[in-house]
Amino acid sequence: MMKTILLAIFFTLVIATSLSFAKLGDMRFDYKAASRQKAGVAPVVFPHGKHEDIYKCADCHPKIFKDKRGANDVSMQKNIDGEFCGSAECHNSPKAFPLYQCNKCHTGKP
Repeated sequence: MMKTILLAIFFTLVIATSLSFAKLGDMRFDYKAASRQKAGVAPVVFPHGKHEDIYKCADCHPKIFKDKRGANDVSMQKNIDGEFCGSAECHNSPKAFPLYQCNKCHTGKP
């Protein structure tokens, strides 16, 4: 009985630990359709996993992005104004490609 309980605890911890290290993968931002259509660009596909390989969570969360899906009202104008992806730590710096390379983010596909 005790052996079964210990094994159950062990496997629960292993599974919980492995899930906490799973990457989020690509995130498709497919809102603000009218604005995107006017600009003639596809939805943004954000490679979250790629960013996880380079940065720590605390580099972006919560100082640049809130940790909740849908809580960040990202727009190209806000990016240009230095918020979100356009912050001085991101695509408004020598660390990454500049914001005006639209097709790097507006790919429409993961």
